[in-house]
Amino acid sequence: MEKKFIGFDLGAESGRCVVAKLNENKITLHEVHRFTTHNVKYEKGFFWDILAIYKEIIVGLTNAQKAFGSEFDGIGVDTWAVDYVLIDLEGRIIGYPYHYRDDRTDGIMDEAFQTLPKELIYYKTGIQFAQFNTIFQLLSEKKRLTNLLNFADKMLLIPDFLSYLLSGKKKAEFTNATTTGLVEPNSRKWLWGLIDEFNLPRKIFPEIVEPGTILGLILPSIAEQTGLNKNIPIIASASHDTASAVASVPAYVSDWAFLSSGTWSLMGVELNEPILSSQAMRYNFTNEGGVQNTTRFLKNIIGLWPIQECKRYWNNKDKDYSYSELVSLAKENGFARAWVDLSDPRFLKAGNMPEKIIDYLKETGQSYNTNVGFIIRVILESLAFTYKCTIKEIEETTGNKIKILHAVGGGIQNEFLTQLTADAIGRNVVAGPIEGTITGNIGVQAIASGAVADIHAWRMIVANSFELKIYTPKDTSYFVENEQNYKNILR
Repeated sequence: MEKKFIGFDLGAESGRCVVAKLNENKITLHEVHRFTTHNVKYEKGFFWDILAIYKEIIVGLTNAQKAFGSEFDGIGVDTWAVDYVLIDLEGRIIGYPYHYRDDRTDGIMDEAFQTLPKELIYYKTGIQFAQFNTIFQLLSEKKRLTNLLNFADKMLLIPDFLSYLLSGKKKAEFTNATTTGLVEPNSRKWLWGLIDEFNLPRKIFPEIVEPGTILGLILPSIAEQTGLNKNIPIIASASHDTASAVASVPAYVSDWAFLSSGTWSLMGVELNEPILSSQAMRYNFTNEGGVQNTTRFLKNIIGLWPIQECKRYWNNKDKDYSYSELVSLAKENGFARAWVDLSDPRFLKAGNMPEKIIDYLKETGQSYNTNVGFIIRVILESLAFTYKCTIKEIEETTGNKIKILHAVGGGIQNEFLTQLTADAIGRNVVAGPIEGTITGNIGVQAIASGAVADIHAWRMIVANSFELKIYTPKDTSYFVENEQNYKNILR
């Protein structure tokens, strides 16, 4: 019997609404709406236009109904992590939600560590330190002359807020809640002691629910507006997009690692329990919630963001390169023999990315030029070296040998980078599905509805539904010979 689901997958630049059909252990995806994840920047900050995004959600639901009828077995939302919406007792939005790239959190981590040592925070949460983590955003808000936390009834992370608008239920889905830096990874509950230490109001934190929790039925007003059946369940999928992406990995064997490749690269392994060691903290690994009582032990890597920013920079200067043209120029350039540390904070912020790349090369005494192909090749090789080092750190920290890397997400369409990755890590890379995040989102819904037994069964369905491409190492010598040279330029 055919099952139908609606999934929303929102990234930092764009979102889409997809209808998924599950029939005879095979899934097919049908995009019915693609849209910009609207944001706005002015002198007081960088914000998400969350109601404009909500309007796109309604358009997506309406298009799904028009194309595939009014009956569906579930609706689920996944988005990026850490950002939140404040609402009052009546459900009204209090202020625009901040974008994680806003600069209000600059310097806030050092202030936080004066209250509690970073080691203690890590041993409690297992979350890597990044200035945009929700804990640091909340501490930044506390410093404001008008502290909006004092007026809030609940803090809802972005996917939880969108699910609230569809269901009326105020909950915190676990996979995304862990990215706040305020959740205990073993008990899977809020760390009230940590919340109290930082004098954050307890009342704003909603109940945490597991991925796959049925929140309730679609609100009658939404059903009427979109033409959908009023009995469709709203499901808290794996609402953190990386958690959904990992749920789509078509892994058969043990000893595999994953790479979710897009604006961000998330590289890690799926574990049965978190690793809260000093070594894990030193390597800046994070323990985020996974599906069905798993932990995603991973590292956040800046990913394709620098290339996206370079493209925007050149486009604004009337040099309208496509991504395929940029990759071709990088190939033609040959080995860069120059690299940057992509974890340097300067690369997190938007603007003037090619200039930032050149400045880093100058500061570290490396050769450079301003050719487009050279700059893109520097970024791609730096990513590949980062992946190589991260695999080694995973093996060292977990004690497990990684035999294969599963890569999912839109970034695997850059076949040149995927081959560089295989060459750098010296292992096969299994690429696919490209639509990893929305596939995992649908999978969690399918498990929640009873259509699929568990995550292992779902991964078999994924393997049966999408074409997978295997990249074998072709030229590992460049990365072996230059590994120490790369490490020498790291700050």
